[in-house]
Amino acid sequence: MEQYIILKQYNLIKINPSPEIWLKSMKVRMRMVKTLTDNIKQRLNSLAIPFHKYQLSKDSTRIFFFFDNEDIRKAIKTLEKIFGIDSFSPTLRTSNNLKNIIQRTLEVCEDILFKNDTFAIRVKRSGKHDYTSQDVAIKVGQAVLDNFSNLNLKVDLSNPIKRIFIEIRGEFSYIFTDIIKSKWEGLPIERNKKVCCMDIGRLNDLLAGFLLMRRGCAIYPILFKLIDDNNISEKWINNWREIIEYMPPIKFTLRIINPLPILRKICDNIPEKKYLCALCRVLRFEIISKVLKELQIEEFQRIKAITDGISLNNLTICSDIVDLNSISVNYIFSEYPIFTPLIGLDAEEIKCIASKISNNLNILDYCVFKPQNQEIHGERVIEIYKSLKLQNLISEALKNMEEINIT
Repeated sequence: MEQYIILKQYNLIKINPSPEIWLKSMKVRMRMVKTLTDNIKQRLNSLAIPFHKYQLSKDSTRIFFFFDNEDIRKAIKTLEKIFGIDSFSPTLRTSNNLKNIIQRTLEVCEDILFKNDTFAIRVKRSGKHDYTSQDVAIKVGQAVLDNFSNLNLKVDLSNPIKRIFIEIRGEFSYIFTDIIKSKWEGLPIERNKKVCCMDIGRLNDLLAGFLLMRRGCAIYPILFKLIDDNNISEKWINNWREIIEYMPPIKFTLRIINPLPILRKICDNIPEKKYLCALCRVLRFEIISKVLKELQIEEFQRIKAITDGISLNNLTICSDIVDLNSISVNYIFSEYPIFTPLIGLDAEEIKCIASKISNNLNILDYCVFKPQNQEIHGERVIEIYKSLKLQNLISEALKNMEEINIT
């Protein structure tokens, strides 16, 4: 439910980039602010949400997008899903003249203050002015009390019912009543930070890719179909539709590989069934390695890392010990770093991340084999894997790779 007010006077949204951006060097900081601005602009354009113009403050710590009032609510829904934002506020802009600030603040107060309300004026100021922040707060607050004496208002600086924010930056002032915090903050997605997202249908794999997006990476998924069920496949694709809501508008392709014939051969030809999960893992990373190195897929050029959704919470079919030991076989075929961003999160934290992304994410019955009591012994797994001679089957799986474009 919306917890903010959009007043008829508002004609812009003031955006505060993530504080993490300001820890970077000046060069990196300016690049990220530009990327964030471009991502916002492109996302608004892709959703046909019109804006008049956009500006940076002189110190580049604020981004301003100007809208018709009726388009602000739609823009807010979009900003909630863009990484690199700390907070934003629907706002009106006026000059830095104190009389103008008082007059425009009174216009806002006329719409939000009611009988017996308590209120506080919060003022921030940047630049050179012939008044202090405290001067503004005192004079505006007194003007509110004088102009609305019939409402029996009281000032409460500790726990007010209503807050009015005034941010004075250089020659302009910005007046607003809400600070809408981002769920994610993080860094803006940069298209040259490419990561391959390995997904076997576990919600964890999807979340691992999402958390790398939050760190400014553009993800390119490779899906491994471990169960032959069209209903599950459609739910799987719908999960990815929820994720692309957080991406800059680019052509987005799901590449789906069917390793079931290979896994059935493995299952039929190994006496030690306890190694099936480990062998499946080695197979997947060999296939990804071949996709990245041998297939001339334009989007995959310059990918520098892979994500993996393993965790230590017994949330997947395999046990905790297998999840931990499985890291030892990750690098048999991969020359890239393999990120496991969920490995330090408990079950409740992972559930919380999923619910913040969307309430429409599906938990899938993703594996037809459902192996139990799995183990990993690195040297033995490699020995078995090499003895199976799977190259022809791998080539066939790559040849039959399916591509699905979603928007």
